[in-house]
Amino acid sequence: MRQPGVEVRPLKQITGESHFNEVFITDARVPAENLVGDLNNGWRVLQTALAYERSVMGDVARGPRPGGRPAAEMGEPSEGGVSAADVDLVAIARTYGRNADPVIRQAINRVYELRAVNRWNARRAKAQLEQGTSSPILSLGKLAMSGILHQGAKVQGDIVGAEALLEGPDHPDGDAANFLALNAYFTSIGGGTAQIQRNIVGERVLGLPKEPEVDRDVPFRDVTKASVRR
Repeated sequence: MRQPGVEVRPLKQITGESHFNEVFITDARVPAENLVGDLNNGWRVLQTALAYERSVMGDVARGPRPGGRPAAEMGEPSEGGVSAADVDLVAIARTYGRNADPVIRQAINRVYELRAVNRWNARRAKAQLEQGTSSPILSLGKLAMSGILHQGAKVQGDIVGAEALLEGPDHPDGDAANFLALNAYFTSIGGGTAQIQRNIVGERVLGLPKEPEVDRDVPFRDVTKASVRR
């Protein structure tokens, strides 16, 4: 990544951070001894890397920025802080006196149900990874985590109320809800978009017919021309 001919341009996200990049490769040459896998078989290598990335993203999600609600109230801390998938919505609802609201209770319960199912699927996928196979269940877990984060952030915003529109250290609860709502899109995009995961789940888990692949054996630089000709 640091060799001549490789340019990395960070993309600024709505949260103000940069976890994604554009990468431009211009006349870059790589020594033959650095080849990973077989020549012209890089997509298979990348699929393996994506499988592990989806495994992590489907299991652990980044939590609120430092300065929000104390970790003891948010949930069990994960490496690098509290995972967004562990945020204790019940504790937050009690703090704001919303724990008796039937709509809030139902929404919290739905998020907790999704978390439990996703944990079970993650265990299945990890067992298959340990056997050396790339499981399509990873796509299901990553897609589920995306939905959990969006729905969890919405419930947290509903509990906190109008303060969820604010950010900064003067509004720690609002900042946490605000950040989680915006940062949920990170998981919707990283490791393959949610739309790509739905394709994988449909074809490899549910056994639905595959989409036409008119460019399957066409070099990327010729994809547009090949698609037009066909």
